[in-house]
Amino acid sequence: MEEFFLHLWDEIDDLIGVCRHVAAVTAAEVLAASAPVISATSGALLAGAATLLLSHRQLFAVLA
Repeated sequence: MEEFFLHLWDEIDDLIGVCRHVAAVTAAEVLAASAPVISATSGALLAGAATLLLSHRQLFAVLA
């Protein structure tokens, strides 16, 4: 009976290790795939903000 539980524990431990590995690899893949999207989005937002500020600089000169 004890051997059965030891074998079961070993199998569960192997399954947990596989699940942990799959979760880590999936997280790394998602981060690697989303990095260019985040970079492009933040660049577009920065460019839009700069364009908006430069197009209304006369308004800022009057207020200052």
